[in-house]
Amino acid sequence: MPDDGPGCMGKSTLACLHCCFFLLFFTICEARPALPYPTKRDLSGQEIAEQVYAVTHGRLVHDASSQRNGQEIAMVVSRRPRQGRSGHPPSVSMFEAYSNADPRDPNIDSMQMTIIRSGQARGTGILYISYTDKSRAGQLRVWLPSLRKVRRVTGPAQDDTWFGTNLTYGELVLRRPEHEFHERLEDGVLVDCLPAMKLEPGEINRHTKSLPEPQCEHKGKPVYRIRSTTRFTNWWYDYHISEIDRTTFFLYRTVYYKDGKKLKTVVMDWQSLNQEDPRIGYPRYVYALSHTDGTDTIIFVPRSTVRINQGLPDKFWSESTLKKYGRR
Repeated sequence: MPDDGPGCMGKSTLACLHCCFFLLFFTICEARPALPYPTKRDLSGQEIAEQVYAVTHGRLVHDASSQRNGQEIAMVVSRRPRQGRSGHPPSVSMFEAYSNADPRDPNIDSMQMTIIRSGQARGTGILYISYTDKSRAGQLRVWLPSLRKVRRVTGPAQDDTWFGTNLTYGELVLRRPEHEFHERLEDGVLVDCLPAMKLEPGEINRHTKSLPEPQCEHKGKPVYRIRSTTRFTNWWYDYHISEIDRTTFFLYRTVYYKDGKKLKTVVMDWQSLNQEDPRIGYPRYVYALSHTDGTDTIIFVPRSTVRINQGLPDKFWSESTLKKYGRR
């Protein structure tokens, strides 16, 4: 199995919990030169997977951010397994995030930074640097305002899960097309709405009341369907089946299977950013549901918070910026 660097076990749980927030959003929005838009329609499963990777890992814009706009701000909401959920409100964290996908340093592939804006971790800043040499583990730099210190740790492993959520770093940022075999299945259409987190009355508060409803505008869109089988041994899933927009290559739904049983479903409400390349977009929300115990997570990024190609200098992605924003 490929070595993607040490995992989060034994590291600061604060870093493990919060580096995921910007990794997800900017895994989707970061960019270096992309694959060209395909001119043929008889794509193989591998070719479709490569297009999806280029879209979901950006390669289409120079820089991107999600910044608070009035009362609107990006947030992550997660809930415990269904059986033990009573009396425990959802976990809610709000954040701002910034990505530089085209650094001047040829050794650096991308730089992402996030600032936590709520809860006990308010003011915590995380800078993640990934390198063009894929054998080199990424580096996390975490500003802890309570200690007024920056700590450095190496990046997570593919099967490390978000602390308190049901998503893995492999799903969000680390998994590449070569980590799986891809088989094109029969094309189809998206036959139903994309689900979202359904809150109970006692789980709704001033933050969670703004979470999105299920998305039905993609229903009926033509999609590619591919089956991706892991190359890793003794892995947490055997394969997954994905539904992908045939024009934009937006990944709408992925269903994971283990021993023939449905394990988890992850859906993404992709929205266009109205650029010349139809593949440039962002996920308005990502919703992950574990079928075994009902654990679920939603990441919601309001459109008003999204900005691209602002031309921020490389030095913006630095420890000094982490400290400056962490003092707000």
